[in-house]
Amino acid sequence: MPSLSNDQVPKPLTYTLMYHGLWAALFLMTTILYWAIFLYSGQDTFRALVPPLGLLFFAVVAGIGCWLAYTTRLAILLGQASWDDAFTLSSWSSWGVLIFAPASLAVWQWAIIPASHALGLQEGWGGVPGVLTEGAIKVEVIVWWLSHLLSVRGLIRGRRDYVRPAPPVEAETAPIASIA
Repeated sequence: MPSLSNDQVPKPLTYTLMYHGLWAALFLMTTILYWAIFLYSGQDTFRALVPPLGLLFFAVVAGIGCWLAYTTRLAILLGQASWDDAFTLSSWSSWGVLIFAPASLAVWQWAIIPASHALGLQEGWGGVPGVLTEGAIKVEVIVWWLSHLLSVRGLIRGRRDYVRPAPPVEAETAPIASIA
């Protein structure tokens, strides 16, 4: 990704791309690291590979957000989108994370984990791999949510500064009262 000036692509849009890209990479690296640790520690294949699939799911979701942010950045550079459109699309992607992350945590905690136990997958899900993955998903998704909360704040301020600049402040022309 080439370095661009603030006049070409506003910084808040670059930060949104950065948040999506870094989280996609973080979720993916955690998945791969857990697979390696669990397989190397002698866990059976099912127990080692299945629990981290939840992290892989979040890597794919964050990757989609990264792709959308990058295409928005390209659209600005190619003159196919205005800054206002770009701020709107970037805001949607960050708001999507703000809505999706808590909903997915709720589904994970109250539907997927109990369903895996009900289907008899607790043998494969239980133990160290399952517990570590459950903890990692909770922590990473919460921090993912917090980072996008900052992104939304930055996009709101960026839209104000880059798209709709504040009107110039005019000096008051009221007469100054004399002391005499």
